[in-house]
Amino acid sequence: MKRRPFQLGGRQKFFLLAASAALFLSGIFWAWIQHLDEAGRAGPELRRLKTGLIALHGWSAMVFVLLLGAVLVNHVRRAWHARRNRPNGAFFLTAVSLLTLSGYALYYTADENWREAISHLHLWLGVTAPALLLWHILSGRRATRRSNIQSTDQRR
Repeated sequence: MKRRPFQLGGRQKFFLLAASAALFLSGIFWAWIQHLDEAGRAGPELRRLKTGLIALHGWSAMVFVLLLGAVLVNHVRRAWHARRNRPNGAFFLTAVSLLTLSGYALYYTADENWREAISHLHLWLGVTAPALLLWHILSGRRATRRSNIQSTDQRR
């Protein structure tokens, strides 16, 4: 089957989606356990699990950022120059950048007031990230379909 011109390769897509899934799931489960812990409803097993989840989350984030760098070289650069899916791609990259910066800030911010606000932003962006990724993929496919229809019509 022929790939669309701006579609990611099979391995690249697999690893990017695997890193995304690990990031999302480790973050969601960590936040859920944190919520239970703050309410006094998390047992010692769940509290111990938080350490592993946050380590997995950090590791997944590093892998994701590394893979995103690889995507920037071809997928993003080529699509940007071709003026394809620009607003959506820019929005998605902005959200990912804010997630990365807020994650960094959570690790290094000592002030508890700032930390709480950054934590809420990071969680909100993290929860919406899969929907943003899906929106980006689907809008790219729609744009490709429209472009193919227009080029077919022009050839007639």
